[in-house]
Amino acid sequence: MEFREMSISSKTISALNEMHFYNATEVQEKTLPLILAGKEVVVRSQTGTGKTAVFGIAMVEAIAKDRNVKGLVLSPTRELAMQITKELRLIGKNHDLKIFSIYGGQGMREQIDVLRKNYDIIVATPGRLLDHARRGTIRLEKFNYVVLDEADNMLDIGFKPDIDKIMAGIPRKNQVLLFSATINEDIKSIARNYMRNPETIEVGQKGKVEKIEEEFINIKRADKIKKLVEILSQDDVTKAIVFVASKRGVEYVTQKINDKGIPAQYTHGGKTQNQRERIMRDFKQGKFRILVATDVMARGIHVEGISHIINYDKANTLEIHTHRIGRTGRMGSEGKAITFIETDAPAQPSRRPAFRRGGGGFGHGRVRSFNFHRRFR
Repeated sequence: MEFREMSISSKTISALNEMHFYNATEVQEKTLPLILAGKEVVVRSQTGTGKTAVFGIAMVEAIAKDRNVKGLVLSPTRELAMQITKELRLIGKNHDLKIFSIYGGQGMREQIDVLRKNYDIIVATPGRLLDHARRGTIRLEKFNYVVLDEADNMLDIGFKPDIDKIMAGIPRKNQVLLFSATINEDIKSIARNYMRNPETIEVGQKGKVEKIEEEFINIKRADKIKKLVEILSQDDVTKAIVFVASKRGVEYVTQKINDKGIPAQYTHGGKTQNQRERIMRDFKQGKFRILVATDVMARGIHVEGISHIINYDKANTLEIHTHRIGRTGRMGSEGKAITFIETDAPAQPSRRPAFRRGGGGFGHGRVRSFNFHRRFR
């Protein structure tokens, strides 16, 4: 379906055309008509499927029809908040909307000055939004259109108490949209408590990112750097993210890669906000092709043209693994993910498998849901 076939204003269609958004993706085609009709939805969809445009278009259209509508998007990370803000501004550019992001690591005074200028949409991390609510610089009762984006990640990070406080302060007569890569009991609980008879839309297979070829490599810990350098030296690795478990590990791996003549930079939670923004900007602009990162980068960041994701250290959960590799193979393109499995690492206790999913999963030396070295699409 094309966007112009939906009940979307000509101003928004014009902005979408400038973004080269003409045909709706599966998640957009299934959810947008419902949302535009006033329905609340719970959407399970992987990143890279176009879900930001779903709530972006819907929210822009709602405000364009009624300038008393105030929109709020809750995001788990500041990087994702900035990315969402950028896309919403592009979608709403012809409606003269004031769209701002607020998050930790940015000066409170600067944010207060922005909020005093009035706004139509706020994209916020939960903690910083509550800081403003306590100060009185944001009134939660003004919001009547709410999006919970990457809801499962917000719960994983520990934002459940903050979400409860925020939703308790928002009028019940609103429209709430919830987006998540997984739907578990915690997500269902949020839907029951804060939504009115939501429609549930599920797109794609559970626990699998489509159009990504995956390879699992059994390897000794001492051989990982050598193998990583070998992979990164291949011609088809045009832009890659290497995920490492710890900040110290990130810095170590980056140094070793650079020592082998492969330019790379790193980012993790120890970097300042300005440093992280600069590194991401340079990476997106192609000033370097290898980024080494902790899981702070695993969700919600859209960088065009990621050819490879390399899990130097495997993820602690299947959900984190899914979000890591979701940085590639986005919006219909193909990508490859490679995961190192240490054969000489200490055995994991059987009661705490590394990956859990319905009793299956994989840990060191044991395979259930995955077949190492198996490639699949």
